[in-house]
Amino acid sequence: MDLLELLRFQARRYRCSACGENMADCGINVLAQQGNRALVRVTCAACNDENLLQIIFQTEAAEEQRPLIDEGMPEMGTPISTDELLDLHAVLAGHDGPLTELFAPR
Repeated sequence: MDLLELLRFQARRYRCSACGENMADCGINVLAQQGNRALVRVTCAACNDENLLQIIFQTEAAEEQRPLIDEGMPEMGTPISTDELLDLHAVLAGHDGPLTELFAPR
């Protein structure tokens, strides 16, 4: 089964996020493909809503060679707390001037 056939087979399992129609008859255009990745434009046949998708295929060889998480992802720090967000809101609400002034050294 080639890539286009596989995508067409999978598309019928989904509905358009814009109009709710089944995506079985959608337009599928493979824009680029490299290794186990593809960039695909999917267009709803009913409402012409377009989506750009990056498809990553899981293969047995890929499972053995690479972890499931992309190695280029940075480590996540501590999430912003609610109090920090409220403090930022207060600073921005009370500031009158260019945003760059907030980052200027004092």
